[in-house]
Order: sequence, then structure tokens, then C-alpha cells
Amino acid sequence: MLAATLRRNAYRLAAGLALVYLGYVITLKLMHRPLGGPLGEVGEFLLVLASVTAFAVGLFADEASRPPVDPTSTAKETP
Repeated sequence: MLAATLRRNAYRLAAGLALVYLGYVITLKLMHRPLGGPLGEVGEFLLVLASVTAFAVGLFADEASRPPVDPTSTAKETP
């Protein structure tokens, strides 16, 4: 899989999972149940962890798809 495709899919997955979590929290708030939702603490943690992990995969794929930088051409010497 190309890095650009992986990056795009990972960012979409991260955004989708974040929106699911946001909807979950808002639904619990409207139901006046700020604690003890159907997912429980572990489920909420895993949902957020999956979103952050997908975002990190997107960042790593973004970094892998960038062209290498030549340090000799852009390096400035400081006295």
C-alpha cells in the first residue's frame, strides 16, 4: 500500500473514530448519564486509543512519503 493511501485512510479512520466518541459523549450528556455509559471505562479508553493510534499511523505515513532532505544544501553555519 502506498504511503499516501495509507495516510489518507488512517486520517479518515482517526476522524471517524473521534466523531463516534464525540457522538457517544454528547449522547450520554443529553441522557443525563455522564458516567456509566454502555461502553464503560475500558470501552471508552479503547475507542480513544484506536483513534489516536490511527492518527499516529497517518503521521508516520506522512513522514515516510516526504522526500528526503539534503542537510548540506539547507544547513546554515552558526559562528
